[in-house]
Amino acid sequence: RMVLSLLLLYFTRLRTAIPEWLGNLTQLQRLYLSNNQLRELPEWLGNLTQLQRLYLSNNQLRELPEWLGNLTQLQRLYLSNNPLNPEFAAADKQGLEAIQAYLRALAEGKVLLNEAKLILVGEGDVGKTCLLGALRGDIWVEGRPTTHGIEIKPVTVTEDNTDITLNGWDFGGQRVYRPTHQLFFSAPAVYLVVWKPREGPQQGFVKEWITLIKHREPDVKVLVVATHGGPQQRQPDIDRQELIDLFGEETIQGFFFIDSKPDGAAQTCKNTQACKNLDALKDKIASVAAALPGMGRAIPAKWHRVREALQATGKPYVSYDNAIAICEEQGVEGLFAELCLRVYHTLGNIVHYHYDPLLKDIVILKPDWLAKAISFVLDDPETRRRNGLVEFSHLSQLWSHPPFAGETGYPRDLHPIFLRLMERFDLSYKVVLDAASPEASTTSLIAQLVPDNRPEPFPWDASPEAGELQQIQICHIVDDRGQPANAEGLFYQLIVRLHKYSLGRRNYEDSVHWQRGLILDDDYNGRAFLEHIDTNIRITVRAAYPEFFLHQLTHDVKWLVEHFWEGLRCEIVVPCIAPCGMNQPGLGQFEVQKLIASKMKGRPEYPCNISGCDEWQNIDDLMRNAPATPGTPQVLLSEQIFDLHTAVQQIGHNLRVLDQRNHKRFHILNHNDKVILSRVDEQFARLMQTFVDEAKEGPRLFSLKPIEPGFFDRPKWIDAKFQLTLWCEHSRLPLPQLNPDNPQLGVYELTRSREWFAKAAPYLKVMTSTIGLVLPVAASAGKAMMEEAAYKSIENELDLAQKSIEFSLKSSDIAVDWFGKRDTPDLDRTEDAIRAQGSMLRQLHSFLKEKDPSFGGLIRVQNKRQEFLWIHPQFVGEY
Repeated sequence: RMVLSLLLLYFTRLRTAIPEWLGNLTQLQRLYLSNNQLRELPEWLGNLTQLQRLYLSNNQLRELPEWLGNLTQLQRLYLSNNPLNPEFAAADKQGLEAIQAYLRALAEGKVLLNEAKLILVGEGDVGKTCLLGALRGDIWVEGRPTTHGIEIKPVTVTEDNTDITLNGWDFGGQRVYRPTHQLFFSAPAVYLVVWKPREGPQQGFVKEWITLIKHREPDVKVLVVATHGGPQQRQPDIDRQELIDLFGEETIQGFFFIDSKPDGAAQTCKNTQACKNLDALKDKIASVAAALPGMGRAIPAKWHRVREALQATGKPYVSYDNAIAICEEQGVEGLFAELCLRVYHTLGNIVHYHYDPLLKDIVILKPDWLAKAISFVLDDPETRRRNGLVEFSHLSQLWSHPPFAGETGYPRDLHPIFLRLMERFDLSYKVVLDAASPEASTTSLIAQLVPDNRPEPFPWDASPEAGELQQIQICHIVDDRGQPANAEGLFYQLIVRLHKYSLGRRNYEDSVHWQRGLILDDDYNGRAFLEHIDTNIRITVRAAYPEFFLHQLTHDVKWLVEHFWEGLRCEIVVPCIAPCGMNQPGLGQFEVQKLIASKMKGRPEYPCNISGCDEWQNIDDLMRNAPATPGTPQVLLSEQIFDLHTAVQQIGHNLRVLDQRNHKRFHILNHNDKVILSRVDEQFARLMQTFVDEAKEGPRLFSLKPIEPGFFDRPKWIDAKFQLTLWCEHSRLPLPQLNPDNPQLGVYELTRSREWFAKAAPYLKVMTSTIGLVLPVAASAGKAMMEEAAYKSIENELDLAQKSIEFSLKSSDIAVDWFGKRDTPDLDRTEDAIRAQGSMLRQLHSFLKEKDPSFGGLIRVQNKRQEFLWIHPQFVGEY
């Protein structure tokens, strides 16, 4: 009897008419519905109780049906590029388990949520705080103090007899706050851009504020509000049509002229023209808010009660244990309580980093509380005088005794929390002032306050050193119209995000950075110069093998631009590298994707895009500047890995014989050594990137060896026992080496069939080979440097694992097909085979969860690109 287990229905232009007969395919295991126009999933699809993988990417789904929570066999759910409601999007970031928990909570009871943000922005002293007070109906207060950071107060509006609660965010207008405030811009929200008619729209930077918002939230809804509109005040003079033409009617929802101050002796608004203007603004806010995506959406009743209970404490923060207790009081217990907090963190309702050793024990209930604390630092004259360097003791003084009238200090036990959160938000990092005792440092750098000018003497020569290669790429930042655009605060974030490569990472005095420039170093991977030119980031790398470091940096910049500023794109371009018709190299810039397209069409050259230049450039020469090409980078074949293995072993031995405290040990490397080690780093990074999605559910790095004595005497074995050992994805070392007091932690016994082994061959072979490549250098690194005997033991285990794969697959057609010797290796085909092992990896995750849900004590963390890694607890601080 034939059973259909796989059905492909992607790119079929389905909207709602999913064929109903699909509900009869009760044994279906994989269903592909990606790349359609689906807005909802019919209930009868819940009959597919054997589904293991459901592909729904690139549709129009806002919500998911509750029956998805009952598909107990489901192992993978693909939801990328759907306009999911915020709660579903937040749950999806946590993984399938969180989505199913959320759906089951919905099934138990739900409430409709009618709330959004009301965000007021504009220059300082334009009346934002007074306007928010008028919208709330507050009593007029003469001479309100300047807003520092952010103030949050609720506003209630009504649309069609439905009350809508808006959390009014009043942003301080000082320019120094702009990069920080962008952290709190999020949808769904209505934005009020506020300006003073007496100063004019140009002085109020109306266009600049709308641009800033749209770069973060491209679908933003904006009301332009002129304030100080009393009878004696100047009438608003603003080119409305220019703003509509520039940003579109979907963005600019209206223009208003408001006098927030009541007439005469009244302290609140009465029946005057000013009050009618204010009422008109409130009505428009209500209609715009009612149409926001997700307004009126259903959320689990229990989870909503948790949020209300947290808010009802009236506290700016609670301990994690207290937050869990509040969850349990509302019937949300165990894992569901933890998931509830994670989802609300992702939504921005609370701040809680559950995997951070310092932050995991506190749940911040008022994000604006943090913004105000940060503003005290940005406004501090002493920190500015020192170009951003500040001692923790001074920060503590600022937070205990704010330098502004009417501001209340913060308890001292929270000061380390504030500092850690500033580091998390890419605002600061700890520096080393004494290389002899780096752990004792209590000084931080506030990146936003670094010097304006480039330091002199400048440690970057005009030409590379002998034996070095130089490659250049430019991150060309554009808006949705393809026009050059400024990502406000981008370079400050880069200074923090990339500080692990800083020249001063061991001694701050060696640092080289300023407002628009940064020099970095990654040992044998080379040295880099990043410069902010106009709106672009130019990256130059010099190294024996510059491709890897250049790819990493370009990828970091591109990811940050396109994920933090969702309204911007980052196009990777390369400069011309030989004098052309303009007689000056580097003026012409060529988009990498267009060069690739031309090359695929058989065109060897591409015309220069500089006006007045008629030269054509060789595409191969230009592309030597472009290792960061689109798509997943290629993973090396096992034969290619073998060519590197012997050389890496010798390099590793040379490194291990040096004193582990000698941080200059890489200086012994010659040019060829550096090329080899950079290629090894590149191979490891690419393999991990291939399975970046699977890391959401469990670790990717492991070794597998047979444990039965007679294994190699059974050429036709059917089933066999293996030992699986988990490895730390940060240190690249096995858990037994990192847990000398408990060497069995992260080591498991499992039985696998020969058929499974054959299917898993591409992943197992390349994984084991890659681990063998990275081990020699990992074993010689810093604190983790191991004794030669321990190193040899691990090396022998990897050798045994590799031999078992070869032995088991000698008679397998799959093995010959994928790994047979060829004059020209079919790399793309091999990579497809490796990527297809995602299901095998998920099977191992299921097995490990049954054996040991803690994965041997590995901690799931996120890097700066929000990719998950599984690492040993001693390295959590790195993330």
